[in-house]
Amino acid sequence: AGGWSPLDSNEQQWLQVDLGDRVEIVAVATQGRYGSSDWVTSYTLMFSDTGRNWKQYRQDDTVW
Repeated sequence: AGGWSPLDSNEQQWLQVDLGDRVEIVAVATQGRYGSSDWVTSYTLMFSDTGRNWKQYRQDDTVW
């Protein structure tokens, strides 16, 4: 298994994934980094068809 971890530990990190086509994402999971006290406490999930115009994901008017 593998994962992504930023070089610098701060709150300004982001990860962009190009899935190549429109697909349904049914789950997002995070975990801490082995041997470190770094872990995600909150995140913003955004989506785009173009990679330029981004919208924040909402479910029943709740921001996730």
